[in-house]
Amino acid sequence: MFGSSTSVQRHWLMVEVASEHVMRFGITSPSARPQVERTWEIDVRGLPTFTDALQKFERESGIQLRGIDCAMAFAGAVAGEQLSLARSRWTITRAGITAVFGKEVDIINTIAARAWAVKSGTGDVETIRGVGSPNLGRAGRYAMVLVDQGVGAAIIDVDRDGSVKILETEAGHTDFPATSEQELKLANALKGTRQQASWEQMLKAEVQAPEFAQTYGGLSEAERLRIPARTLGRFCVNLMHVYGAWHGIMITGGRGGKILQSGERFAFDAAFKERSRFSRLVEACPVWKVEQRNAVLQGAAECLAHKFNPSIRHAA
Repeated sequence: MFGSSTSVQRHWLMVEVASEHVMRFGITSPSARPQVERTWEIDVRGLPTFTDALQKFERESGIQLRGIDCAMAFAGAVAGEQLSLARSRWTITRAGITAVFGKEVDIINTIAARAWAVKSGTGDVETIRGVGSPNLGRAGRYAMVLVDQGVGAAIIDVDRDGSVKILETEAGHTDFPATSEQELKLANALKGTRQQASWEQMLKAEVQAPEFAQTYGGLSEAERLRIPARTLGRFCVNLMHVYGAWHGIMITGGRGGKILQSGERFAFDAAFKERSRFSRLVEACPVWKVEQRNAVLQGAAECLAHKFNPSIRHAA
């Protein structure tokens, strides 16, 4: 029998809260290798509270929330009792969520969910540099980087016994260190009310944006496209040092894929070839682009599988 809840439950529930207008829900059968079986998108515009949104899903799906095992993935930091969410108008507390479900709900952020989803093998993987494919059955420290509406990162730690731990971070909000007068000019134009521009602001900036034209007006479009590729390479190398992620970097998100167009990959790769104390480790580090389907819901399902079946924590 899988986990303690399968005798009374037919499904696990996964919830994705990453948009102000829509919440996504999915269900899966309890399993060591769960797959999202059905999904819903619930329009939450005009609903006054998060509880109202959950109750609307309950009415429309016919699935009773009280007593069901659930994992939720939120955009933003999920530490503490009161949850601080990106792109949300609601105030959400863990106690309030527990009251709705009648039990504690697992809460992770969306980049951690995407990292968990790598275990499912549902994504398409393309090698950007190095050899091989991501293998979360092999001991080591990996990083996953999301570049899309926001920029996030997670640490994936695989112990020698095969157990997996995933730690979300808010690395995209750390300060961006300019290395040239042009980079400093662009950073100052993008920083808004911040004292200093963040990596997220730099990586999200489109080369067609006025700030780019004002800073790099003398460059061709092809030359401008290399700038975010080089910036993404520097970001990955920085994370590799900070996280100790010497075994590989996974990059996901629509914006990340756009930056890594084949014509700009040499600019991305250049950051891995700069001389430093750890040049050998950096240059040997593989990088993969991962395109995922239903990644957040699938990752939330993997999180529940990890919770309810201790034996799979050591599965290759």
